Amino acid sequence: MNEPASTVNITFQSPARTNLSRASSRHSRDLKGVPTSTARKMARDFTTYKHEPSTIDGKRLYKYQPLGGRETSKSEVSVALDFGEIVALEVERKALPRKVS
Repeated sequence: MNEPASTVNITFQSPARTNLSRASSRHSRDLKGVPTSTARKMARDFTTYKHEPSTIDGKRLYKYQPLGGRETSKSEVSVALDFGEIVALEVERKALPRKVS
């Protein structure tokens, strides 16, 4: 059985660089086609880091094969997350078509 795909919406704030502008800015990124199990793990890890930072490494690497869309290759996607820079992480699960009889 195929696992459903999710979109992971990440908002992050890069740290201010001392030699550049002192202002930091927010950015967002949408990761589409993330297997739901991987997306949920990202969300769990982020929540754990925010509530109990001493129990989890703040920098994590996630690897997955994208689902859905035009991605038909076996290419693997690697995403490195620094929870110290992430402001929000939300998982949107794709609505699966329902069979109507």
